[in-house]
Amino acid sequence: MANGLLGLVVIIIVAFVPAILYMLWFRSAEIHNREPLHAVQVVFFYGMSVALILAIILETIAIFIIDVVAGGLSAVAYSFILAVFLAPVIEEFTKATGIMTVTRRLFEPENGLVYGASVGLGFAAVENVLYYITALEAGTDVFILTAVVRTLTSTLLHTSASALVGFGFSRSRCFYMFYGTPRSWLPYFGAAVMLHAAFNLLASLGMFDPTASGILSISGLVLAAIMTWTIVTWIRRKIIELDRANEDSIIRCE
Repeated sequence: MANGLLGLVVIIIVAFVPAILYMLWFRSAEIHNREPLHAVQVVFFYGMSVALILAIILETIAIFIIDVVAGGLSAVAYSFILAVFLAPVIEEFTKATGIMTVTRRLFEPENGLVYGASVGLGFAAVENVLYYITALEAGTDVFILTAVVRTLTSTLLHTSASALVGFGFSRSRCFYMFYGTPRSWLPYFGAAVMLHAAFNLLASLGMFDPTASGILSISGLVLAAIMTWTIVTWIRRKIIELDRANEDSIIRCE
């Protein structure tokens, strides 16, 4: 019992500490009119609770429908559909509902990036807990490897995808010529879904060729990491750029 409790504590720490540090890192990029910490925390909590639970419910329903409509699919085909089609659409939608709860706070274009990243990090933290429980049961070495890989890849995938959607919402709230139209968040949602799908596809390459799964898995993870970190770097740089530009021109969307 004691070992089980200690393991759970370690899992929670390993899952939540990086997510919280990432959240503070994104928030710190905004200097002028920085978003209140409590508001960012609320969105983070929404991602780790409402968005995740809603995603589990919708994915369970979708899987049931697939079983009924297209029963007898191979394990590879089944995993492919779930990872590349269902999960990206459903999870980006449920995380987007968290951004919708703070629409009134999106009076600066960079705010959507901050809140979008926060809801994605909350979602990723609890998702990581679920993965880490299974990994720890497989052994300490597997747990450590899983924690390192997910902290550097999957966690930031959820962050960057949700941040893109948040930026779309910010643009849709800003009726200035170069900030978008009321519907301009939809292309960003599509971009987030495609990013998520591409990441899942790269991370799942090993299952398509069992004879070379090691090489394909490592190659896919490396490519996924490069893609994710490229987007994350752009997002933080964009927050800084928009924050400084808004301070100079006093552009707000109220």
